[in-house]
Amino acid sequence: MNIEERIRELRKSKGLSQEELAEILGVSRQAVSKWESGQSLPEIEKLIAMGELYGVTIDYILKGNTSSPQDGRQNVTWLGSQITSAAATMLILVGIVATFGKLSDGVNTMDIFGGLVIESVGIMLVMIGWFLAGGRVLSKPLFMVNVLLAGILPSLLFSQWLLGLKLNSIPDIGPSLLFVFACFYLVICGPIIYFTVIRRKKRQRDI
Repeated sequence: MNIEERIRELRKSKGLSQEELAEILGVSRQAVSKWESGQSLPEIEKLIAMGELYGVTIDYILKGNTSSPQDGRQNVTWLGSQITSAAATMLILVGIVATFGKLSDGVNTMDIFGGLVIESVGIMLVMIGWFLAGGRVLSKPLFMVNVLLAGILPSLLFSQWLLGLKLNSIPDIGPSLLFVFACFYLVICGPIIYFTVIRRKKRQRDI
């Protein structure tokens, strides 16, 4: 693998487009394109910036030195992201099961807020996993499961509020509630999944 191929592969490993990398480094997209096509080489300060961004040495970028710490860091990042995402899934599930369990026992709908508190901790763990992954979604299926689960309780709460249902009573599951719930659910979950998974995947395919 030559220099231009390493520059391109490192960029893709971060899930960045040429435009995004150019913005981070303060250069034009054409400059990044020239680096990746072998028409020119980055200046030393740009090499330093890329090394810090990707967690590799300048020697690795220029020579492909296998002593680069990138692989080890990526393994640790992947493991940390997976652990936090799995823990988030469990917490979100606990919040949902606890809430619907109380509702089935005749407890008022205000218990949804209790479930939302538990869900919030799970969502915080999702964000921590996202941060550990450098702003990328390493496990798309697990991320999508977390988003789809996390959207249930807020959608139910907003649906009751919009329909004017009392929050201190058990909701009647009718066509109107189901329809409004579905709408809120799509509004909450749809954009998150589209912009973080589907659109990013399309953009990476076009790069």
